[in-house]
Amino acid sequence: MNLEALFALNCGMYVVASSYEGKMNGLIINALVQVTAFPPQVVASVNKESLTVSLIEKSGFFSVSVLEKEAPLQLVGLFGFRTGRDIDKFAQVKYFLGKTGVPVLREHVVAYLEARVVAKLDAGTHMLFLGEVVETEFIDSKLTPMTYGYYRDVKGGKVPRTAATYQEKQGKAVEVTGRYRCKVCGYIYDERFGDPDSGVQPGTPFEKLPENWVCPICGVGKDQFERV
Repeated sequence: MNLEALFALNCGMYVVASSYEGKMNGLIINALVQVTAFPPQVVASVNKESLTVSLIEKSGFFSVSVLEKEAPLQLVGLFGFRTGRDIDKFAQVKYFLGKTGVPVLREHVVAYLEARVVAKLDAGTHMLFLGEVVETEFIDSKLTPMTYGYYRDVKGGKVPRTAATYQEKQGKAVEVTGRYRCKVCGYIYDERFGDPDSGVQPGTPFEKLPENWVCPICGVGKDQFERV
């Protein structure tokens, strides 16, 4: 069985968020689909280990912010690889509270929706929330939504172990000069391409990276990288 065939399924990149009694949190998901039109309903697959799951279950509401194609990897890293149990993610971004009181991202977002949970299904590692859409609008209709394929194949993005589309890689890594792998999330810093989103120009040697440079995906320092 070739699980990579599942990459042919069209997935987007979304920040799903909720709040309860003043506590807000959100995370990246790529498994979300509209399932009915009358009424408009969506299903979101959220890992059960996440803080966001408990907030959704307690509040009964969640938001979905549709990320745009060129959203920086740092934003994906913040919501995809960091836990809200350790940091306040929304303290680092611009957002607003929707009509249901849940947070919605303001920047790098094409559109958003807010949903009321009408049913849920325990899917083992993930909880599936069926939500009836109670509000939806464009943030910037001129932007293009980011697909998971674009994030993975063009931006070189990774997904954490808890992602619905996570797959373990087999085999021994091939040594390539000028490439360094993050031991936490697997991000590859390639000296040929640099890290333009962080102001690092192509051709910058790893040793010349600023001391305060961090992994654009998960936010760890240079000491957590190894040469590959």
